[in-house]
Amino acid sequence: EEEEEEEEQSSDVEDEVEDDPSVPKGYKDLNKAIQSFRYDVVMKAGLDIARNKVEDAFYGNLLRLNGEKLWKKSRTVKVGDTLDLILGQDTETETVTVMRVLLKKAFDEKTEKDRYKVVLRRWKNLKVPQSEVQK
Repeated sequence: EEEEEEEEQSSDVEDEVEDDPSVPKGYKDLNKAIQSFRYDVVMKAGLDIARNKVEDAFYGNLLRLNGEKLWKKSRTVKVGDTLDLILGQDTETETVTVMRVLLKKAFDEKTEKDRYKVVLRRWKNLKVPQSEVQK
């Protein structure tokens, strides 16, 4: 019987993981090409969800930009901004579960179709303190 040691196998992606302990685990960095830096465009690209899903979340007051309630879907986001879609909250532990997109990098050169090349860091299921999304 051969026991496989799963922990030994590291993929290339893991080698690039930052050693910063403040960065929550469980993310994936995605290379995307986006038409603009509008909040709804970046969110749709980062989470791979339909635009009407972003719209529903907006009207349900479930979207945050850097922890603050999003008032306009057309808000421009910049590198370093954190975009959250609130999935649910746990009042007992005072935590909120979010799908988070971080605009990590934007490249100067555009694609052939005149889109912006960006790196989006995505967390599909991240628990954060309520205070972090209720400013």
